[in-house]
Amino acid sequence: MRRSVIDGAVSPQPSRDATRLPAPHIWPLHFGERVVARAMSYALPVTLATLAGLGLRLILLDRFPLREDEAIYAYWALHAWGDDPMFLQVWPDKPPLYLWLLGGAFRLFGVSEASARWLNVACSALLIPVVAATARRTWGPLAGTIAATALALNPYAVSFGATAFTDPLLVLAGTSALCLAVYGRAGAAGLWLGAAVMTKQQGLLFAPLVVGALWATLPRGEPARQSFVRALLRLGAGLALAVAPVLYWDSLRWAVAPSPWDLATRNYAALGLASSLVWPERAAAWGELVWHLAGSAAAWALAAALVAGGLFAGRRTHGRDRLIAVIALWSAAFLLLHGVTTVQAWDRYLLPLAPMLALAVGWGGGRLVAWRAWTLPRAALVIAGALLVWAPPAWRAAVGAFPIGGDHGAYAGLPAAIEQVRTLGGEQYVLYHQALGWHYRFYLYNDLNNALGDARVDLRWFPSTVYLADNAAKTPYPPAYLIEPDWASLPNLAPHMAMRGLALTPRGAFEHFRVWEVTHLPAKPCDWCACRAPVAWPAIAAHGPSSALPRSAPP
Repeated sequence: MRRSVIDGAVSPQPSRDATRLPAPHIWPLHFGERVVARAMSYALPVTLATLAGLGLRLILLDRFPLREDEAIYAYWALHAWGDDPMFLQVWPDKPPLYLWLLGGAFRLFGVSEASARWLNVACSALLIPVVAATARRTWGPLAGTIAATALALNPYAVSFGATAFTDPLLVLAGTSALCLAVYGRAGAAGLWLGAAVMTKQQGLLFAPLVVGALWATLPRGEPARQSFVRALLRLGAGLALAVAPVLYWDSLRWAVAPSPWDLATRNYAALGLASSLVWPERAAAWGELVWHLAGSAAAWALAAALVAGGLFAGRRTHGRDRLIAVIALWSAAFLLLHGVTTVQAWDRYLLPLAPMLALAVGWGGGRLVAWRAWTLPRAALVIAGALLVWAPPAWRAAVGAFPIGGDHGAYAGLPAAIEQVRTLGGEQYVLYHQALGWHYRFYLYNDLNNALGDARVDLRWFPSTVYLADNAAKTPYPPAYLIEPDWASLPNLAPHMAMRGLALTPRGAFEHFRVWEVTHLPAKPCDWCACRAPVAWPAIAAHGPSSALPRSAPP
C-alpha cells in the first residue's frame, strides 16, 4: 500500500511496486500541516472564488436601468411594503417570498436600481460556496474548489447576478436543498425546497433533483430503503413547514384577489406539449441560450474534457457516482422539458443549469486529478489553466456583452427622461404610456402614491395613437407628456394630433428616449366666427320714464 496526499487528504491506495519507497512529498502529514493543506486546498480558493464572483457581479449593479419584468417586481415589492402587504389591490403572478425580501432590501438600502439588485447579487455570490460544499461532500475538496471556480466565472450566473429577477433566489434555494440532501439533512432540504417553490412556480422542478440526491447518497442494501422512506418523510415535513404559512396567507386573499398560481396560468398560458413541427425551431432557440452557459468554444471544450476525464478515470464508488448520474439525468430532463413544451424560450429559465454544470466540471476535474494522484502544485496548475479559459467569458458577461440577463442599453436614458417630465410637470401632470407603464410605476412611485391621496401624476395608457390624440384633446388641463422610445416609435401620432388642434413639442432627448409635451395650437382667424361690434340700444332708464315716449302733437 502507498499513501497519496491529494488536497491535504491522506488516503490509502494500492501500490504498483511495493518495494519502492514513497517520495518525500507523499509522506503522511502532521496535524498542523494537514490543517494548513486543507485550508490552502479548499477554504482559501473557495473564499477567493466567492470574492471574485461577487466583484464580477457588482460591475453591473447600476450600469443599466431596470428591464420590464425587473420594474414589475420592484413595483410589487414597494407596493407590498408600503401600502398593501396582502396584495389586495395589486395582484402578482409570482409567490410572495422574493417580493417580501426585495421590499426589505428597499427598506434597508433605499429605493433605487442598485437596491433592487443587491438581493440577487448576494444570492448569486452565496451560491458559490453552496455548490463548493456540495461537491466537496461527495467528491472531495479539489472537486469543491473547481466547482466554485467554475460557478464564480460562469457567464450565465454573472449575467443574472445583478438583476431584479426572481431566478437567482430560486436557484440559491433549490441548490441549497440539493446540498442539504447530500449532507443527509432531509428536513432542512425540505425547508429550502419550499422556499424555492414559494419564490417561483418553477421551484417544483427541483423536487425530483432533491429526492434523487437523497437516494444517491444513501448506502445500498435493505436498510437503505427504510432510511430513504424516513428521509422522504422528513423532506415532506420540511416542505410543508415552509409552504403552509404562505398558502395560509394566500387563502386569506381568495375572496378578494386571485392566487399567484392562478394568475400565472392566465398570464403565461397553460403548460402543454408543443407540436412536433416546431421542435426544431424551439431546439435552435434553446440551443442558442445553452451556449451562453459556458460562453465560448474553449470554455465548452475544457468543460467537456474535464467531464470526459472524470468518466475515464473514475471508478464506481458507493453513492458518489450515483449523484453525478442524478444531476446529469435531471439536467437533461430539465432541458428536454423546456424544448418540447410550450414554455417560452426566455434566457432566465436556464439559470438552474449553471450550478449543475459547475458540479459536473468539479466532479470531472476532481476525479481526473485523483486518478493520477496529483500533488497540490499540479492540481493548482489545472485550476490556473481553467482560469485562463473561463476568465474571458466571465469578464464579457460582467460588462454586459452577452445578450442575456438584465438590460444592455435599450432603456438607457429612461431615468433621466422621467426626471425631466417630473421637473416640467410641476404640481400635477399627465403622463401617457404604452410600453413603459411598469417603469413609471416604479420610478414615479412616490408621485403616484401621495400620503394625502392626491397623486401628482396621472398615468394614462393608450392602445393607439388615435386614442391618445382624442383623449388629449378632451382634457386640456393639466399639462400632458409622452416619453417615446426610439425602439417603439409612434409614426402616425403627429397627424392625429394636428387634426385635433394639438401638437407635440420636444422637451428633451435622452439617449434612446425623447420627451414630448402635448400642446394646443392657437385658433386660426375666420370670417364667419369674427366678432362684430355690439348694436347700441337706447337706454331707457338714463332719460327718465317719459323720455322714451314719443311726444304727442299739440291739439
